[in-house]
Amino acid sequence: MKKFSVYRPTTIEEATGLLSRHGGEAAVYAGGTDLLVRLKNRLVQAPAYLVDIKKYPMLVKAIGMISSPELRNASTIGGDLLQEVWCQYLRGGYSCWRNGGHICYGAIGDNSYYHSAMGGRLCYAVYPGDAATALIPFDASAKLATPTGVVTLSVEHLVPGDLIVDGRIQSHVVRSNEILTEVVIPPPAANSRTSFEKLRPRGVWDFAMASLAVNLHMQGSTIAASRVVFGGIAGKPLRETTVEGLLQGKTLAPNLANDVVPKALANAAPLKYNAMKIEMAKGLLASALDTLTRA
Repeated sequence: MKKFSVYRPTTIEEATGLLSRHGGEAAVYAGGTDLLVRLKNRLVQAPAYLVDIKKYPMLVKAIGMISSPELRNASTIGGDLLQEVWCQYLRGGYSCWRNGGHICYGAIGDNSYYHSAMGGRLCYAVYPGDAATALIPFDASAKLATPTGVVTLSVEHLVPGDLIVDGRIQSHVVRSNEILTEVVIPPPAANSRTSFEKLRPRGVWDFAMASLAVNLHMQGSTIAASRVVFGGIAGKPLRETTVEGLLQGKTLAPNLANDVVPKALANAAPLKYNAMKIEMAKGLLASALDTLTRA
């Protein structure tokens, strides 16, 4: 392959400045399907400098692990954010809280897969979406069209976990006369490192037994700030602020996981059959920190 250098700008202005500086020797690197072929074939017109504008690789990875390719191509980001839980009792028509009854069958029946290991209130079903888990570490926000005007709120507040809206239990705050119209992701911070991890029984289709999104803001080898969000283990995307506090000011080094992982998810309250979800989640945190250390 032809030798080349890669720039990873954090703003549009920086990207266009790099393209201007190198002129015809530079090219934008986004999908890269044709670009990489030209480099591999050592064509004269292949660039010597690539300006990488792929800003959110962690989000791309998370979206790529939602369901199957066929369903992803037909789905929307709003649909993933606002989808109903996939508890087998709800979907099977049982008279549970979400179906107008007065009991959570998941709390007393088979709760090995679709139910919270971090406690619950009326309903113990886990929040199933992956997009929110990956968006929250970027401090993404959502816009709602409401009868009184546009409302903007963080994705973290969009899906706060089970609450009663318009007389029914749901995981998000959107009312029946409101529409999610836009998701806004701020520009990624300079010197950030991200990771998305997901465990599921099968390679496609399945929802997460546990998932994790991590965004570290680095100053040299020191973690200046972080966002750590677990999915698949609670009634909402679970931001682990305790772990975020432990990571702040630490050096990103191979032994960091040994100090942090045992203290994660200290408030876990697994049901009869799903304690393994907590161990899975901790394993994902160890894996993510190891990956980011080697990045």
